[in-house]
Amino acid sequence: MPGHNQPGFRVVLEGQDLTDRFAPRLMSLKLTEKRGGEADQLDIEIQDTDGRMAIPAKSAVLTLELGWLSGPDVRVGMIDKGSFKVDQAEWAGPPDRIKITARSADLTAGFRQRRERTHRNTTVGEIVRRVAAANGLRAVVSDDLAGLRIEALAQDAASDMAVVRRLGERLDAVATVRSGRLLFMPNGQAMTVTGQRMPEAPLTRRSGDRYSYKRADRGQYRAVEAVWHDREGARRQTVRLEGSGGRGAGVRRLRRIYANEGDARAAASAEQNRLRRTQAEFGLTLALGRPDLIPERPVTLQGFKAEIDAWRWIVAEVDHTLTPSSGLITSLKLETR
Repeated sequence: MPGHNQPGFRVVLEGQDLTDRFAPRLMSLKLTEKRGGEADQLDIEIQDTDGRMAIPAKSAVLTLELGWLSGPDVRVGMIDKGSFKVDQAEWAGPPDRIKITARSADLTAGFRQRRERTHRNTTVGEIVRRVAAANGLRAVVSDDLAGLRIEALAQDAASDMAVVRRLGERLDAVATVRSGRLLFMPNGQAMTVTGQRMPEAPLTRRSGDRYSYKRADRGQYRAVEAVWHDREGARRQTVRLEGSGGRGAGVRRLRRIYANEGDARAAASAEQNRLRRTQAEFGLTLALGRPDLIPERPVTLQGFKAEIDAWRWIVAEVDHTLTPSSGLITSLKLETR
């Protein structure tokens, strides 16, 4: 049909292209992409009224491409959304249908295996590279974080995945696996899996049909303080980083006592970044889906309230939903950067 925006997808299960079989049976397809250590999740529901569709085996691997086949209002083309392992399969009725839940397949079994070890007198970069090498992954570590000293990081019956995520939380960093790479970089840095900076995506009020804005005036601080133990002087010292809170704002003091000034400064900086990102959030649903929008991609907003347009935004979470009735829709959760 001329002028029609036609969405499309491609699903390959264990090397077998099932797109043509899935397309006329598709009831819904939803992909949720998150940053950090949480796995992306893919949910597919298809009709099985003729009983000719098999329930996929547990841990079967499928790949997904999502995008637009044609249309005057969209960017035509398919976007590779990665590989997923079947985590759960359900068959129900009437009418008979199969629901598949799959999660990111990049996390190897070894990455989830619990280990007993301690990383001592090392750096963030060395820890991430060591973990990546042990799991057949390539490390991509931000220069801002790679050289930070780590006196001790205990891995007490924790998986490699858990210890890297813990380190990411400590430093307010993205710690995740994408396309065979272990990424470790500051939240909001907007870097691709190859270490390149992501381009900004301009979005206008005309881009979406539903939106919501929330600003948090409470919880803003004029400074962040972290205490560290000075062994030579046998006393406690304080690192103080000035914030953006106005008159009357309090001082955010971290509870933990850090081993050295470097750890304290890194922790204070991470907390400052967390506070900055929680100043405001924006939700936007795009009636014409954008599979190219992924977590960590920077966004500029235009045509909303002046204070909304003035913020610098980044994608924190995204849902791509494809149904026969609604087409391809993208829902974004944005936070400030």
